[in-house]
Amino acid sequence: MPQLPAAGVPYRRPAPPRARWASPLAALAAAPLVLLLPAAAAHADEDGDLEQTVAPEEENVRGEAVLDIGHVDIGPRFVDGEWHIQGRDDSQSPPVWRGLTDVVTRVVDAAVQQAPDNPDFAFLDAEPGSDVHVIPQTQAPEVVWLGWNTQDPEVMERVNRGVTLTMHGMEGPGHLAVFLQNGDLGAPEVLWDGDEPGPQELWVDLNTHTHANWVFTEPGVYVVDFEVSADLITGETVSDRAPLRFAVGEGTDLDEAFAAELDQASPASQEPPGDENAEDRSSSDETGTADEGSSVPAVLAVVGAVAVALAAAVVTVTVRGRRARRIAAASDEKAS
Repeated sequence: MPQLPAAGVPYRRPAPPRARWASPLAALAAAPLVLLLPAAAAHADEDGDLEQTVAPEEENVRGEAVLDIGHVDIGPRFVDGEWHIQGRDDSQSPPVWRGLTDVVTRVVDAAVQQAPDNPDFAFLDAEPGSDVHVIPQTQAPEVVWLGWNTQDPEVMERVNRGVTLTMHGMEGPGHLAVFLQNGDLGAPEVLWDGDEPGPQELWVDLNTHTHANWVFTEPGVYVVDFEVSADLITGETVSDRAPLRFAVGEGTDLDEAFAAELDQASPASQEPPGDENAEDRSSSDETGTADEGSSVPAVLAVVGAVAVALAAAVVTVTVRGRRARRIAAASDEKAS
């Protein structure tokens, strides 16, 4: 049985033997063509590979961990009675749970595939035939297998029906898309698209174990703003939000990935409540000019607010226009 690291000691899983992918061509030949061929169905009752039991005694461990092979699930868990979003690392025996802030998911170069020449996959934002890194829906021996589950016993006991997984945003050098492909050659079902503005919610029933395709168009560090929320049978609502970090490509610096943060907070939200206002009042009282000068800051504030609103509108129109062009192009190709 592998020994778990002590708290605060960085954990690095040993790399698989390189002899198993002696050349890039061999690696690509061995990679499962999940973008071109139907992948396994998503639910545990439809695919024996997804059948699992989460034991209540599974431990929570601390310390940095790089997860680059084996089975990992994102999921909710109660820790000392508190609701948390965590990663269940099944490469350990028995499995352990890790806080997302302690984890970087590394997508090795054995995950490289070619983007398909198919309008159904226009949402990938990748040129047909270009290299993309793929965490596949069906498990590949050399690539981390990332999914999610709602199978913690206390979660199933206390949650009402299911949970909501929300992607609030993504930052990275390329595009990220997460989608399911059913086994009937149907069109891909996009779950999260890095181009979409605003929260993207996914409802997940209790006792569910799911895996999907995660496609990254460029190597580098990606950070996904992830949240899991639920209504309890007591009527209480619980939620937890954390960054899900990826180091895509073997040339990506792991220390940079661990240090990556999402730029969420506005300057106003970072100021201590009331501090700046108290300072302004003190300055006004001392100079006696607060009334005379107050119109200038007010005008500047209005102008600034209008500028921010216009900038936000431009970004939204640009993103939506980009997506609309992709959909239109796909429709034209189908029609022709």
